[in-house]
Amino acid sequence: MKLALKAVRKLVGRRKRLPHKWDRRSPFVVCHPCAPKWDRRFRLSTPRLQRFFHSFLGLLLAAALQAQTLHPLHVSPQGMILDDTGKPVLLRGLNRSGTGSGTADAASTDADYAAQNKLLSMNVVRIFVNATWWNNNVQVPIAAQPYQTYIDGLIQRAKKYGDYALILKAGNFPDPPCGANLQNCPASNQGDLNCQNTPSVCAAQDTTGNNIDAAFSFWASFTGKYANDPAVLYDTWEDMHSIDMYTWSNNQNALIAAIRTYSPQSLIFVEDTGTVFESIASGALDDLGFANIVWNFHLYAGPAGTCTTAASPRYATWSQKMDPLVAYAQQNGHAVAFTEWGGCNDSEPYHTNITTYAGTHSIALVYFDSTNLLTSSDTLTATGTKVASAYTAIAALSSAAPPVISKVANAEGEALTIAPNTWVEIKGAGLAPAGDIRIWLGGTDFFGSLMPEQLDGVSATVNGKNAFVYYISPVQVNILTPPDAILGPVQVVVNNNGVTSAPATVSSQALSPSFFIIGAGPYVVAQHGADNSLVGPTSLYPGFTTPAKPAEIVVLYANGFGPVSPAVVSGSIMQTGTLSPLPVVTISGLNATVQFAGLVSPGLFQFNVVVPANAPAGDLPLSATYNGSATQTGVLITVQH
Repeated sequence: MKLALKAVRKLVGRRKRLPHKWDRRSPFVVCHPCAPKWDRRFRLSTPRLQRFFHSFLGLLLAAALQAQTLHPLHVSPQGMILDDTGKPVLLRGLNRSGTGSGTADAASTDADYAAQNKLLSMNVVRIFVNATWWNNNVQVPIAAQPYQTYIDGLIQRAKKYGDYALILKAGNFPDPPCGANLQNCPASNQGDLNCQNTPSVCAAQDTTGNNIDAAFSFWASFTGKYANDPAVLYDTWEDMHSIDMYTWSNNQNALIAAIRTYSPQSLIFVEDTGTVFESIASGALDDLGFANIVWNFHLYAGPAGTCTTAASPRYATWSQKMDPLVAYAQQNGHAVAFTEWGGCNDSEPYHTNITTYAGTHSIALVYFDSTNLLTSSDTLTATGTKVASAYTAIAALSSAAPPVISKVANAEGEALTIAPNTWVEIKGAGLAPAGDIRIWLGGTDFFGSLMPEQLDGVSATVNGKNAFVYYISPVQVNILTPPDAILGPVQVVVNNNGVTSAPATVSSQALSPSFFIIGAGPYVVAQHGADNSLVGPTSLYPGFTTPAKPAEIVVLYANGFGPVSPAVVSGSIMQTGTLSPLPVVTISGLNATVQFAGLVSPGLFQFNVVVPANAPAGDLPLSATYNGSATQTGVLITVQH
């Protein structure tokens, strides 16, 4: 009762703003807008044949496992990474950062990869590739192989253990890998060091993003080799800094186009300069003109103890700076990844913040790097144990049962016919992550003036069009349907972090009118026109509700009354427009004069109505009809003489 009263008090005086939920049976949450998967026996004659047969079976098994796990990936319209069967693929893994410098990580073994997969519940390895080493195919002394052969071995090793290989062009420098005696080792930033010492080499070795010419010959060679391999993903990372947003945009589009020349459908990860994604989200810069793009972030907690890694500005005031970027990316069909996180300062609450956020928002996680998680004896470090636990929890999300829709209805009155630009409730099971119950938050889930199309990886479509998500819980999701014409039988689908429900077929027409009611009803949400106080029996909320009087103006709130003039802008938080003609409103069967009828905020209609002068006293039936459709029955308004 106290919660309901709080909602009532909040509504007073807030006309032409978003409505408030009276309880969870309506679409509103307190103080917020609209809520609530031949055994044939024989003998082999010789040990040699037996060994051959067992090896052959092993190869078949490995091929079968690869075919089952390394499907082509794409990004869904809701920003989720899915495979070609529609199953969500929650990428989590680690960096092998030494592969592009030093010894090229050539001392790593097959057993290393086997251990990391066994212990970490991972499915992606991010491999650094030196562009000059690749193009010149230099010898890797410790591996005793040409660099291209060596890198291919790492990719095949990753695939052997069920990992996607995320390839990034790291350095451009020609300084060769460490000698067999572990001397003359180039640093990971050797190109930048060379550039500082010899300016004439900057154009070829610089990694600020200003000079990307060296990347094109590399990507042409590399993607040409792996174009048909679905296990290979791409990362255009160039240490993008010291360039303006337009240079960044031109360079990124050029790099993506170069990769797509050979691999048209590949998943490509892109990182900005540290501010460009904000420019795209705000509209100051055009978005990248490609599908299957992953917005990629490097997030570090900052220096601590012997760790000198700088703090990432976007981690400051967690998670306020990330929320709008993640929301924009996923609402515009981009996935999100944190491909460098953790490292030498993986403290609390940073660790829990990052892993929990990634799980909730279906974000790919790639730890920096392998040396921090496993010891030389192939056991987990203390940090590795924490990462393994987080990755196991995230992996479990992808095996969740699909959402089940049991009912779709008008959120007020629960009519089984819906309409465009109407608040609708979807009921069922598994509609949102377990324990995730919330409404949209204006400061974080919106970007600019656009309503969110997903909350915590939960989204819905109506005939394939994205709806706007207000409230989520495992058993109910509340949406505002898109304003487009969605007439006749329509398909409603809920997507819970990449796992989609079976379509629910629902009747839809131009109108699905209903009044907002307090709690389970029967009293309408209404205000006195003179002072905005709430209309209702004095016993409803003593001291806060009073009956209406004959001839006074009352303000009513309604849902699903159809198109207005001017037309609604899809997704905009600012909705206005009038109904023409005006609806017919009756109180106790008597026509009431309607002075105004129109939209005042998303999906919320406001009617200014004069109570008939000859209306009797008592709890009176209230109804409205418009273009042949009527509101739900059983709604009352209290009148007292």
